Amino acid sequence: MFRSMKRLLCFTSPQHLDETESTVQSTHDAPRRTSSRNSTARASCPQPRARERVPTRVITLPVSSMYSTTSTHTYFVSDAESLVTATTSPTSQYPSLSSEVLLKLATDDASWDYGTPYVPILQPDGTLRPPQISFGGYGSFGGQFVPESIMGFLHELTSVFEAAVSDPSFWAEYATFQRSQHTPLTRASKLSDSATGATIWLKREDLNDYGSHKTRNIIGQLLLARRMGRTEVVTDCAAAKHGNFTAAMCARLGLRCVVVMGADDARAQEEDVLEMKMLGAKIVTARTPSGMGSLRAAITEALRYSVCRYESVYYLMGGPVGPSPLPTVTRTFQALLGEEVAAQMHREVGCQPDAVVTAVGSGCGAVGLFRPFLHSPAVILIGVEGVHAAALTEGSLGVLQGSRTLMLQNDDGQIIDSYSISPDMNLSTVGPEVAHWKSRGRIEIRTATDADALDGFKSLLNHEGIVSGLDSSHAVSAALSLARDLGPGKNIVLMVTGGDNIGMHDGRRLDV
Repeated sequence: MFRSMKRLLCFTSPQHLDETESTVQSTHDAPRRTSSRNSTARASCPQPRARERVPTRVITLPVSSMYSTTSTHTYFVSDAESLVTATTSPTSQYPSLSSEVLLKLATDDASWDYGTPYVPILQPDGTLRPPQISFGGYGSFGGQFVPESIMGFLHELTSVFEAAVSDPSFWAEYATFQRSQHTPLTRASKLSDSATGATIWLKREDLNDYGSHKTRNIIGQLLLARRMGRTEVVTDCAAAKHGNFTAAMCARLGLRCVVVMGADDARAQEEDVLEMKMLGAKIVTARTPSGMGSLRAAITEALRYSVCRYESVYYLMGGPVGPSPLPTVTRTFQALLGEEVAAQMHREVGCQPDAVVTAVGSGCGAVGLFRPFLHSPAVILIGVEGVHAAALTEGSLGVLQGSRTLMLQNDDGQIIDSYSISPDMNLSTVGPEVAHWKSRGRIEIRTATDADALDGFKSLLNHEGIVSGLDSSHAVSAALSLARDLGPGKNIVLMVTGGDNIGMHDGRRLDV
């Protein structure tokens, strides 16, 4: 079984992936879906003023409902997108550590299970405290839908991860690589004035190295890779800023770096791809069976690449997707983002924000920004998707790339291609934990068009002089609308990511 599955996933010609710029294409049938479309529920998050809430579908899945696929592949590659279900591991729950927290985020809301109560890693004196880790809290989402050939790596990662985050020396080393100062939380005076309502605060992730909002996750996982004795790191990448930061960190840590990008994304960001190569990274490009060269193709190929080389390669998942424990690993490090916001808001105004708003692609920003506030029902949590990549709004339940989550698919269970002007937003699926939060009504999801994103980009540029990423630009309109709804005296936090250096296929620059 092991050998046959590995042959299925790793059947490729040697020269195909050894070239610096190779393009792979997959021809795997997607899994069939199981969904419940008629059951609905509304979010019940308390709010200062009455306003309409977005309907949320409640999705249930029997434990006995499994997915199977019939695989076909070309002579050069197979598709890890719809991995055969080999093992489904139940999640484990651990009691929360009793400790003095950074601040009181809120008490538990008995209306639904928030999972293990959140205990901050960031302490009042600025040090990082080992957290208590739980792999539960995903409801009917998540799991491990993977072939046996990758189970060894997942078990090893789980063991090393639990040991590492419980070790104070790990966090001491982590702090040496993380910026000495947190990204600032600034009051957007002119943007707030334009809304004539609540005060809007900007979490300035655009000031991170290369403008990546995933730095906390990237640093943490690279340190894990080194503890596991891996010498090579492969990562998926949509917006090149994340690949650049990963390549730079790998150079500092003495690790070989492979960045897998969708072919279209790489072509549109040629200058940044060249910088990755200068930093020592090897670039692999990929396409989906339908020909799309987007993030979905990059995740699929990066997963396949790591399966074939699991003894020496560490897969740094860029977002909170994939089989357990990958989403938990990503969320643990990214949650420092939300902890910073909580501490900064208490310092600035003496209380929690009334609302937190961010764009949602795979969900990396959302799991980090929202997680510390989940136990605070008074804090409104809003995520904004691209209208043509709205897995949380239009998606249904299925298994993709190793986990059960929401995705865009047709009635036959075939994955529907997504589209967004932002590479980071152009994904047909979303992380299982974000899907769980949405299905339980804890977070509200809205959508934005490309035109809305460009308007948001111009608003931040004209009012605040900030060149933001096209992903976070999707959420500007929602933040302005919410500011008007909440009115003066309330506070909203909006995450801002770094700018994207995106060109058009005909050589023109993106006109914003």
